[in-house]
Amino acid sequence: MDIDKELKRIEQQKKDLQKQRQQLLEQKRTRRAALSKLKTLVKQSGFDTPKALVEALVDMYDIHLERECGASPAKRRKHTKMTAELRDQIRAMLKGQSMNQVSKELQISYAVIAKVANGAYDML
Repeated sequence: MDIDKELKRIEQQKKDLQKQRQQLLEQKRTRRAALSKLKTLVKQSGFDTPKALVEALVDMYDIHLERECGASPAKRRKHTKMTAELRDQIRAMLKGQSMNQVSKELQISYAVIAKVANGAYDML
C-alpha cells in the first residue's frame, strides 16, 4: 500500500464531500426561501387553508389533475374460456404466425397461447 496515494485519495474525498456539502446547503437555502414565499402567499391570499387556495387556483385556471404520463389505468383481460374450437383455431394460426402475434390478434394472454402450443389443452 502506497501511503502517499492513500493520502491523496483521502484529500480528494474531503474535497468532494465539501463540494457536496455546499450543494446540499444551497438546496436547503433555496427550499427554505421557496417555503417562506409560499407561506406568505397563503397568508396574503385570504383563504382559510392552503387546500382552499389550491382548489380555487385549480378551478380558476381549469387545471385537470390526472395522470400526466398519458397511460390509461391498467385493465385486466377477460378470462379466456378454452374450448376445442378455440384451441384448434389457435393451433391453425400458430402454423403461420408467432405466439406473440396470435396472442395480440386474439387478445388472449401469451401464457394461454404457449399452453396450447405445448399441448396443455389436448384433453378438450
